[in-house]
Amino acid sequence: MKLHAATALFLLGLSLPSSPVFSQCSDAGVCAIGLKRSALNHEIGVSYIYGKSKPDSALSFNTVQLDATVHVLFDSRVSIALPWTRVSGPSGSVNGIGDLSVFLNQTVISDDAGVLSLQFGAKLATGLSNSGNLPQAYQPGLGTNDLILGAAYETDPWMFALGYQFSRDRSNNTATQLKRGDDLLLRAGYRHEFGEFTATTEVLAIHRLHLSSIVVPGSNVFVEVPGSDQFQVNFLGRISYPLGMYSVQGLLAIPILNRKVNVDGLTRSFTLSFGIQREL
Repeated sequence: MKLHAATALFLLGLSLPSSPVFSQCSDAGVCAIGLKRSALNHEIGVSYIYGKSKPDSALSFNTVQLDATVHVLFDSRVSIALPWTRVSGPSGSVNGIGDLSVFLNQTVISDDAGVLSLQFGAKLATGLSNSGNLPQAYQPGLGTNDLILGAAYETDPWMFALGYQFSRDRSNNTATQLKRGDDLLLRAGYRHEFGEFTATTEVLAIHRLHLSSIVVPGSNVFVEVPGSDQFQVNFLGRISYPLGMYSVQGLLAIPILNRKVNVDGLTRSFTLSFGIQREL
């Protein structure tokens, strides 16, 4: 596909409402940092993601996500993610489009030693965050406009990334009016190729740097949630197989150290994903 056609696809994606970027690592968006490798090519893809929360909240998540990556300038590319999610639990269910996420990945160093790239992104509150009068944990959208910054370094077969998500807004969810803290991400991955298969294992550490706060029901008083400035560690395993211009991918994510407080609904006991991508 020519560049102008790929750019048109990207602009179409921006015109749609959308997404929580890859809830596969139980994050609010920052796990997009270092997610994609630095190859400068156009891609589109679709994936199905299934996740379960801990038994105490008993939430299940079914997501269909559209992705597009466009090479727009010299050594840079723009990625967008557009998921549709259904969240179900003991109190009911909500389904709909989530929060639009857009990222710019700019390569700053590329030589025989490795590739260093900087990433700038935003997660925009375009998704449902107050549907069915259910708490924030049931909503497809987080209800905040967040800025996400990061850097990734690749030196085959290793990858390392550092990310930070600024979240200082309060959701308009009437049940909790949740205000989350900022997130700091550390990521390390190892890639191995055997035959035509490519397998990647990753460890992600995410630290919520501030306590979250919620409204006291029936009042205008806000209180901090004890223990919500949490640290978690996740393991991700991914495998991909090329089929001509396509690539079939699978993912498993499980917590090594999990969050105990799930007021935002981001905690998962496991996540499974299957998807297909096409280079353009």
